[in-house]
Amino acid sequence: MNLTNKNNKLYGYILILLSLFILVLFTRNQIYTLQENLDEKNNKEVSLLSKRNELDKLNEIKIKVEEKNSGIDNYINSIKEDELLSYIYSKVEEDNLKYTDGISTIRSLNIKEGKINELGFYESLVTLSIRVPNEERMNKLLDFFVKEDSKYKFFIDSFSYPKNSSSIDSSYNITIPLKIFYK
Repeated sequence: MNLTNKNNKLYGYILILLSLFILVLFTRNQIYTLQENLDEKNNKEVSLLSKRNELDKLNEIKIKVEEKNSGIDNYINSIKEDELLSYIYSKVEEDNLKYTDGISTIRSLNIKEGKINELGFYESLVTLSIRVPNEERMNKLLDFFVKEDSKYKFFIDSFSYPKNSSSIDSSYNITIPLKIFYK
């Protein structure tokens, strides 16, 4: 009796192991599919979370841009060419009357027609060719164009000027590329 009991236990264990093997054999595709689906779900949740964070940041930027007193409004002007020309010429004339170290002379002033940039604003280039009597006046003129509280907000991408080696004439012929944005 003891021997048949042991055999029955052994057969029971073999039957259980065989059942588990058959169960795994027939359900492994479903298990793999389930695991793939869970992995894909986790990846999509991570992707969704990153997209939501990006959307939140973009919405914050949108709100800031749409605000009436946003920082962009300080740099966006509606310009009229005659007012812009008058603005630049009056500054040069004002400096000529104010300083006695020489006369600044505007040689040419060109305004390129504005093109829409990637932010949706018009971008024009104002090229000013001017002769200034010395380096100090040139620096004051450049400061005038880029200062925060001026009527027009100009940007200077790059600027260079030749250093005169002549001791007789210390004036500079310079060309200033001024970029301006407007609506």
